[in-house]
Amino acid sequence: MDANYMLACGIVWRKTADPDAGLELVRALTSPDPELRQFAQHMLVERRDNAMTILEDAISAGVLTPEMAAPCMVELLRAGRSDTSAFILTSEA
Repeated sequence: MDANYMLACGIVWRKTADPDAGLELVRALTSPDPELRQFAQHMLVERRDNAMTILEDAISAGVLTPEMAAPCMVELLRAGRSDTSAFILTSEA
């Protein structure tokens, strides 16, 4: 996979949550290149409102195994939890 193409997909995903760009990032999660996998994960987490759905759909379609999706899903859950913590802290004040 070409890093420049992944960057372009990441930008499109981040700005528009385009499903095709998201699917390319999901495919990058299967790359043998750990830096490309990390980049794809980071970009997917940027749009966590849509990322979990696209990951679940990719697993259902057989594009991605649960083991390959797990690190990204964990990051999505952590990112969501930190937002909730900030809300709870703010509302208690």
